[in-house]
Amino acid sequence: RRDNNCTLQQNLKILRRQYKIMQIVKFKDCHIADILKVEEECFLTPWSEKMFKEEISGKFSHYYVAEIDGHAVAYMGMWCLSGEGSITNVAVGKVFRRKGIAKALISHFVEIAKEEKLEFMTLEVRRSNEPAISLYKSFGFRQVGVRKKYYDNTEDAILLTKFFGE
Repeated sequence: RRDNNCTLQQNLKILRRQYKIMQIVKFKDCHIADILKVEEECFLTPWSEKMFKEEISGKFSHYYVAEIDGHAVAYMGMWCLSGEGSITNVAVGKVFRRKGIAKALISHFVEIAKEEKLEFMTLEVRRSNEPAISLYKSFGFRQVGVRKKYYDNTEDAILLTKFFGE
């Protein structure tokens, strides 16, 4: 029986490697090293290890990562407070983009919002980030405002919100 279990485990590893099975799991300290690399790829001003440790341990914070082959390749975070969800970040490593990972994370967070009985979820996105804006709108987010020169005092942010219970 022990040999069968080892063989099964080996086969599962091979399958995971072949099919790149993705899992969405709670963001833990063990993910920080991978996510710091994602941050460097995605943002001009990446968060630090200390910032992540504070965020993932926050009382009102929800942070999850997308794991492939045991490595965190993307993450998303949201603060839930007073019936409101404020999405802090969504980031996917460059080689893993356009594979449905951001869509899976957003879907996961919409479910969290429903469980938490939030009235709405909101986020800011660079005006130039048309693929992200399109993705958010596909989930029912709509533009509710603009924050002038929000990013590095040069680029506007589009404020998008998804309302629940309308």
